[in-house]
Amino acid sequence: MRSLVVPIAMAVQVTTGLRAFADQARQLDEKTALAHLDKGVIAFRAGKFDEALRELTLAHKSAPDTPNPFRWLALTEIQLGDCTAALGHIDEFLARVPPTDERVAEMARWRDLCKRTGVLRVDSTPTAATLHIDGAVVGATPYKSLAMRSGTHTLIADRDGFRSASRTVDLTAGGELDVHLTLSPIRRSITDRWWFWPAVGVVALGVTGGIIYVATRDGELPPIHCTDMGCMP
Repeated sequence: MRSLVVPIAMAVQVTTGLRAFADQARQLDEKTALAHLDKGVIAFRAGKFDEALRELTLAHKSAPDTPNPFRWLALTEIQLGDCTAALGHIDEFLARVPPTDERVAEMARWRDLCKRTGVLRVDSTPTAATLHIDGAVVGATPYKSLAMRSGTHTLIADRDGFRSASRTVDLTAGGELDVHLTLSPIRRSITDRWWFWPAVGVVALGVTGGIIYVATRDGELPPIHCTDMGCMP
């Protein structure tokens, strides 16, 4: 009987030790998560959303069941225009907090707004064309928005040396839309080339000089020879 007591006691000690180690590891992870969360929130409030996303992702990995990193991740992704990712994190947050939590109404409102958006991708030939959406310059092609308001939008792409291309599109809520715009090159006449008129000037100057030279030679008098009989040309 005594021989069984010792192994059981040792097993209890090992189990207790493992439990204590797990508690310490969990506490360490929570401290690490809190440190990353604080850094992420500071970056978010400073408008450094890419940095905030990195820190908040680390906070979530350190404490995957903690709800607050999900909330801040969603808010950051909304600022970065990624409503698809934000919707997933909003749902994760709402699943981990009671309905009476004061943050529920805020996140539900953001969820409704994100559900009214879609993904819009715009490319063009040639690339690097300036893109206007509903009259506002949004960047250059290729362009991608992960949180474009659903509805009708007017797209215009322009670039020097090309005719503008435009299109009106309808983006559905939660949908994705790919648009390609082709710009036609502007064919310029020879008189529009930068070198044409300078070349004309050079040619005209040469012709004028030649005419003056010929006229001058034609206007020269023949030499006069004088003898005892008189002078004659």
